[in-house]
Amino acid sequence: MKPCCLILDLDPAHGDSLTQFCSEIGFEVTRAADLAEARAATVHSNVVIAFIDLNIGRDSGGLELLEDGTLDSIEAIYMSETDNPLQADEAAKKGASYFFCKPFNAELLGPLLQDIVEEATPEPEPESVGQPCTIDQFGFLRGSSRAMRKLYRVLRKVSQVDASLMIVGESGTGKELVAQTAHTLSPRSSGPFVAFNCAAVVENLAESELFGHEKGSFSGARSRHRGLFERAHGGTLFLDEITEMDINLQAKLLRVLETRTLRRIGGEETIEIDVRFISATNRSPEQAVQEGKLREDLYFRLAQFPLRVPPLRQREDDIGGLAHYFLNSLNDMHQTDISITSDAIASIAGRPWPGNVRELKNYIEKAYILSESVIDVPDLEEANVSLQDIKPPADRGEQISVSVGTPLADAEKELILASLQRHDGDKKKSAAELGISLKTLYNRLRDYEEDAVDSPPSGQQKL
Repeated sequence: MKPCCLILDLDPAHGDSLTQFCSEIGFEVTRAADLAEARAATVHSNVVIAFIDLNIGRDSGGLELLEDGTLDSIEAIYMSETDNPLQADEAAKKGASYFFCKPFNAELLGPLLQDIVEEATPEPEPESVGQPCTIDQFGFLRGSSRAMRKLYRVLRKVSQVDASLMIVGESGTGKELVAQTAHTLSPRSSGPFVAFNCAAVVENLAESELFGHEKGSFSGARSRHRGLFERAHGGTLFLDEITEMDINLQAKLLRVLETRTLRRIGGEETIEIDVRFISATNRSPEQAVQEGKLREDLYFRLAQFPLRVPPLRQREDDIGGLAHYFLNSLNDMHQTDISITSDAIASIAGRPWPGNVRELKNYIEKAYILSESVIDVPDLEEANVSLQDIKPPADRGEQISVSVGTPLADAEKELILASLQRHDGDKKKSAAELGISLKTLYNRLRDYEEDAVDSPPSGQQKL
């Protein structure tokens, strides 16, 4: 089956020329007259690339197809009668791969289309169902799906410029790996890559960590400390969970972005820095701006090129390959030869994976620990420990009691599980009640799941 190319062009003659060109490359071409027909075509056809006239429709025009998710996992190329840099920038920010001014340039467009045809052509099935799946590697990323190859193309392009990147994606999708790949592909690859989690450090410590401080600038400052801005000089500074940064610190970060200078806490010297900024968030940055969690002016500075990392549910073709990759890594690490059955791979591929690649990796690790030589479906079921398998503390109403001498970690677990029980599993309410972030709560629960796997039932020995 040929890959399909969707064309929505207000100029019939140009659309005809583009149709003939794409057909000669190897595409089956579908034409659409308006946005509604374009949406229908993406549902009923094997569309892998779409040429959309930017000026069709009202308001945001052809960009509506990016805004409503119609072109998710589809290579989106926008075109216009006039060369408008503002339009091109807006299209790129919303997820378009390319923008060109009509008429199209066959020499520039041909190689791109040829690559997409080759990627979209299905490879022959392996002769043996037990044969390990292979998966492409791009920098620190792994994946052969259409969604990942689209990310690779955009990443290769934006890595060559020195503009700020904002990586948006759900937890567990590999945003830091995207940042590391962007750094490796950039002209700054020989410089340092410095990462900072904005949610992991309280405001006063975060400022010292980023800006540095002079000796005696505050209680405990026994010596001069170079901050991360300075340590990242000549390289890349990755600001993870940027929407969790304190709003006051965001104002100071904005000034660094604007002036490329800073002063250490307690210092008078103005220090120039040469740093590329890459940020990441697992929430909608636009919504964070509306909620007052992220300064709008800082957002525009950091999101010169936004990158969206696809969740694992949009990468179904990668799940089997990733499972084999994680298992092979464990075998190499521990010098074992554990394999996995095709039935187990099929079972894995059918799961929703809300925790994305991180959850899949942890799942394979659990199955590896529990299996003896071959991972099969029963091993997966045994590894599928859920919150229901973690025994909550006895219902003591509004109070729990902890004996003197109880390890702090155990007391914390009692309190967390009691709070979850009281709020019927509502994690947001429990996190608010406990005074911790939702991310911290999820991390604790994941630790408890792993403890449950490592702790055998009474009367059994741990393998």
